[in-house]
Amino acid sequence: MAWLMLLFIVLLGGCFDNNTLPSNYEKPVKVGFWIHNLNAPKTFIELPPSMYVARKIDNNIAVEAKGCEPYLGTPETVLVLKPVPEFWLASLIWAESRGEPLQGQAAVGQVIINRVKDPRFNNSIIDVIFESSYSQTKTYWQFSCVVDGQLFQAWQSLDFPNFITLSHSLLSGLMLDNDLNLALGFFNPTKVQSYDPLKKNWVWQQPIIKQIANHAFFTIP
Repeated sequence: MAWLMLLFIVLLGGCFDNNTLPSNYEKPVKVGFWIHNLNAPKTFIELPPSMYVARKIDNNIAVEAKGCEPYLGTPETVLVLKPVPEFWLASLIWAESRGEPLQGQAAVGQVIINRVKDPRFNNSIIDVIFESSYSQTKTYWQFSCVVDGQLFQAWQSLDFPNFITLSHSLLSGLMLDNDLNLALGFFNPTKVQSYDPLKKNWVWQQPIIKQIANHAFFTIP
């Protein structure tokens, strides 16, 4: 039932229109959620302002945000929300594999699920999607769609409800490929070779399990 409510919100919510906001609209300094990394400090994921609206209600503040449960509580400079796994898994699948066949899109989602089960990665859907590591002063994200912002744009796509449905199916144990039970990553060989012709990138050293359309899916020994 929860996923049906989420799909209903995605279908009817549309883009937030600042022109229709009430006069008592207030915006906290930051709105987002925490990511708990296995081998790095926790990271705060700040939502872009286009993904939420905040309203003052008496002495409280109400926040409606895409991909998060509604918030009603005391006003804070930084508001910490609870993210919805189905939404963010759908967003990642859209960002990483839109244009791929359904089987390939499902396979990308399965990689996230597999990582949750592997002790070398973070242990929740949200934490895996936003997993990062640090080297001196630089942050390295596991998925480029976090860096380039596509992950935060997926909900605006007209076909996003289809990705919500796919995400729910995967999290319910459906549409999983037995051949990919050990898949922990994927890449587009053509794209990677275009900027790495000598194949020095670490992905080339990983055992390929299966090729689906443009993506090669690999395990990590």
